[in-house]
Amino acid sequence: MFEFGNEERRILRLMSLGNRFIFKSNEYIITTSGKPTCRLGEPKTDFYVKAETYSGESIELKVTHKMEAADFLENKVNACRAEHLLGSNWQSIIIESNMRIIERFKSRPLIYKRNHGRTEEGSITLGWKYELLNKISGELSGELVLDKEQVIDVYAGTNLSIEKRNAQVNGQTIIDSGVANYILIKDNLCSTQSIIDNLILVSEYVDRNPKIYFACKALNYRIMKKKWDGDRPLAVFVEWSINNGRLTSELNLSHPLTIKGHEVAANLIDHLNHLGIRSADDIVESNIDSNVKIF
Repeated sequence: MFEFGNEERRILRLMSLGNRFIFKSNEYIITTSGKPTCRLGEPKTDFYVKAETYSGESIELKVTHKMEAADFLENKVNACRAEHLLGSNWQSIIIESNMRIIERFKSRPLIYKRNHGRTEEGSITLGWKYELLNKISGELSGELVLDKEQVIDVYAGTNLSIEKRNAQVNGQTIIDSGVANYILIKDNLCSTQSIIDNLILVSEYVDRNPKIYFACKALNYRIMKKKWDGDRPLAVFVEWSINNGRLTSELNLSHPLTIKGHEVAANLIDHLNHLGIRSADDIVESNIDSNVKIF
């Protein structure tokens, strides 16, 4: 398997200035080539190429590159990135998609008194992080509720900020250089022409792959270590509270990616301290509400 950064640099070398290729029966010479960049974050285009025929006809190839084995379209999605990818209605899209698998959320244990797979003894769920993928991944995964144009937007980056859309290539701002029009899903290509031959229009790729999937991955407070994996935005979070002297919970799906791990963890820790729960052994029927599923 190739490391993505190395593969990307190798592709850029193959698409160097002066290289020639045949595209739609015309011969082109590359006049501009580089990786679009912006001050914060990244545009959708991984490499930008402008090329001309001998008669002066020009084309722009703005390519988003995915490794063949890659499942992720977007990892560690936050509110800003979700808006850029899904548009102004991003919260409703996430809520509607999550509601389709609400029963799976409800069936999950929220407290683990013993180890379960990779989940450590004494883990208490704070909520679930959000990822976008090209296939189903895990039990808390499903299809994102999008129409074709919205799927194209995700792959092309149409909803990105102006700075990301009008990215810089070799220090020069180029209008819409950060909005991809082609996708490349091929490893170990060895020539300029082989790269060109494997480009697929984003719209054609979406015709063949019309679905985008999401996956929710648990963020847990590990009571034995008093740790959790950072201040991650949560697509669904657990509202922990105390009712009649017992720790109780309610799932909140209505504020996707606006509540983060630190806030939920601080609230949970306050309640655990109040109830004197300091280890998995302290979790007993008398201090946990019957609605909380325990493994």
